[in-house]
Amino acid sequence: MKMIKLEKQDEPRFDEFSRMLCELEEFLDEEADFTDKDWSENLKTILDFQDDDGSFKLFCSFNIPSDARVAFCYIPTYLATAALMKAYLSDPESFTEKETLALSDGLKMSTARNLRGHGYEGLKGQIEALNIFIKAGLKEFMDLHHGLCPEFSEMIDKIVSAFADMEAQGKFTGSWGESYEDEIRAINQYFRQRKVFVYGTLMKGETNHDFLQNATFLDKTVIEEYDMYNVGWYPAIIDGEGLAIGEVYSVPVEDMTSIDSLEGEGSLYEKRCVRITVNGVPDFAFVYVYLGDCSDLVKIPSWREHVWYVSYGSNMLEERFMRYIKGGSYEGSAYREPCKDMSPPAAVKTLEIPFDMYFGNLSSWGGGVSFLDTTEKGKSLGVAYLITREQFEHVSCEENGCRCPGEGEWYEDIIDLEPIDGIEVKTITNNDLRPYNEPSQRYLDTLFEGIKENWPQMSDNDIWSYLANCMR
Repeated sequence: MKMIKLEKQDEPRFDEFSRMLCELEEFLDEEADFTDKDWSENLKTILDFQDDDGSFKLFCSFNIPSDARVAFCYIPTYLATAALMKAYLSDPESFTEKETLALSDGLKMSTARNLRGHGYEGLKGQIEALNIFIKAGLKEFMDLHHGLCPEFSEMIDKIVSAFADMEAQGKFTGSWGESYEDEIRAINQYFRQRKVFVYGTLMKGETNHDFLQNATFLDKTVIEEYDMYNVGWYPAIIDGEGLAIGEVYSVPVEDMTSIDSLEGEGSLYEKRCVRITVNGVPDFAFVYVYLGDCSDLVKIPSWREHVWYVSYGSNMLEERFMRYIKGGSYEGSAYREPCKDMSPPAAVKTLEIPFDMYFGNLSSWGGGVSFLDTTEKGKSLGVAYLITREQFEHVSCEENGCRCPGEGEWYEDIIDLEPIDGIEVKTITNNDLRPYNEPSQRYLDTLFEGIKENWPQMSDNDIWSYLANCMR
């Protein structure tokens, strides 16, 4: 992670302004992680940079031309405040009273111009500023922490109302006649919906799914550091060390009241905002966390319909693996039939496999491909995809030339590894050592890309050294 360096300027130095703005933008894009030393240090740098007036201006004074004041005083204030908002939304319990006050002061300072740009770019600037806070989870923050800074909440409410009026009247133009129809419609749509992560009776086929009849299904996904318990005829999650698998829906905001009531929000369950991944894109969603005592309840293993499939070869590269799910060929390799369920993995994580990897057989890549030597203990890199059992069976069949496990000379043996959070972990290989063959450079390059994608902390030399150690 790049470390932020902020320093107030007493004269225009546009290269420095540009650098600091880029660093603030990049930090806003980072996942909030109070356990990460570099992330926490960057958060502290931002907090220490705040002025007594609540701003995070890069210039020593507001006494500069209007366009420069917006660019170098207000925009950095929006970016820094949005970064604090995102962190607070992700884990408010980790904020001290002083840090919470810093966020409140930054929000209040952000109201100084009603988020508008300078001169004729007023509406354009307002849209751009609003999108900075949207990136930080603005609507979820407004729902959960509306009272943290009343002035900021009142401003956002008025802007949202004004944009809704623009759409109703069909008037989307700025002061110089530019049309912002697409941008305003997108912002209005954003505020009309709430993403909700469900894991129990609200899921497809369950008893309370009718509460989501107006909602749109988005994806299957997981949330980490939660354990699930059997409360009776429904499950409940609490803070823990496990993994909860569920579905994400886009819910009309007017339907949230009935869902809150169903969940006993505030008494039986607490509505929280969590970071999720929807179709591979980081996002925010609400989840309902149980407030009761689970000490005497039965813990539910994390979802029986899923398994972790572990790849140690070319499928470590997710783009390559998705050919087994969606069908097709990756850069000239063998064609793969699509799976009936083409949903992407609910989660992806790295792990260590307790066997060595080697290259065997002669494949369509023009050389050997990856196998595990299960005759003795070893160590190799693996990427685990959380997929359905049906998808795993499809992948296993495709990898074994569409033969059933136990037949053929490819990946006929399914190996069970240590479970993760109660979910089975499986990989495939051939327990009979295959004839050794040097891999092609094209195959090695794909392995390199897969490792680089999943272990960004490894240097290029580290990766090539690992692959060289797999040679026999």
